Amino acid sequence: MQFKKILVGVDFSEVTETVINSAVYIGKIFGAEIKLVHVIENTLFPVALDDLEPFVDPKEFQKIVEKIEELTQISSEKLKSIAEKLSKEEGIKTSFSIVTGDIAEEILDICEKENFDLVVIGAHRNTISESLLLGNEAEKIVNKARSSVLVIKGNSLQNIKKLLVGYDFLPNSIEALETAKEIAKKIGAEIDIVHADTEESYAHFSHIYETVFQKKISMLKELKKNLEKEGLKVDFEIIKTTPDRAILEAIKDFTPDLVIVGKRQRKDIKRFFLGTIAMKVVKNSPVSVLIARKRN
Repeated sequence: MQFKKILVGVDFSEVTETVINSAVYIGKIFGAEIKLVHVIENTLFPVALDDLEPFVDPKEFQKIVEKIEELTQISSEKLKSIAEKLSKEEGIKTSFSIVTGDIAEEILDICEKENFDLVVIGAHRNTISESLLLGNEAEKIVNKARSSVLVIKGNSLQNIKKLLVGYDFLPNSIEALETAKEIAKKIGAEIDIVHADTEESYAHFSHIYETVFQKKISMLKELKKNLEKEGLKVDFEIIKTTPDRAILEAIKDFTPDLVIVGKRQRKDIKRFFLGTIAMKVVKNSPVSVLIARKRN
């Protein structure tokens, strides 16, 4: 999977620099262009301005308009400065946009209308527990985006040496592995493939379970062999637990710089919701997570 157009959500919080630096790193790997987007939340006004005007005193309405214009100007100047710096110092084609409305919906709409391959957002640090919180708006983006989403947790992505991929032989995890392969080839990172074995508790006959288990080992060995033929350094492990726990356990053992998981499609809705397992990984991983999905 190639990331040629990257959309970056900028909220001017404590994680902004980390998110932008990570987007730049990925952008350089793929030779991508970047668009920075800041959304002015509609908490200042409950509905669209055109709908609000008939119900508000003209002077009060003008104050709201002026406040939005002020915030837009301030944000625009900040993003323009960042975009010019990235274009000049990093050599990345960078644009920016300021919009008003619901943060998640605005970013999702821009992503779809302008066909971005990747959205980069950040998780915020809980000052009480020091854990990394996804936040409601970020969770909506992760959950609904039709493109890949990179959630930055902890430090900026600057020198990826280890990639961890959750793999279950299904198309979504195959896409995740293909993405890991593309990244690894470009920067020389090693890949650890983790598969969660959940068949044992459902097997009524031990010989059936053992046959399935050995088949999985054989398939993973063949996969490892084929990837090594492409010049990649690869290993795999099977952990007997639920998929989310297997990935989180592998993170502790392998200490990857980036975790990559796939995204399953729900055919009955417009957008593509993230499975419960993948969302648990995103929420609980101490390192950045890339949810890979190829745009159709």
